[in-house]
Amino acid sequence: MPPSEKDTGVPVFRVLRGDPEDAALAALVAVFGALAAAVPPPAAPVPSAWSPQTRPAWRTSTLP
Repeated sequence: MPPSEKDTGVPVFRVLRGDPEDAALAALVAVFGALAAAVPPPAAPVPSAWSPQTRPAWRTSTLP
């Protein structure tokens, strides 16, 4: 896997206490990787000016 542009060689996290097994550390890295790769939810669409949820000014614009 090629290094990312943000890769500075500084560890993202470190183990402060204990001696984790390789499997536990791999699971933690997999979870962090999945969270980093998660796609953010799409932004809410902007309502159209013709939407019935907008002000009804366009409907009454031709009234005297």
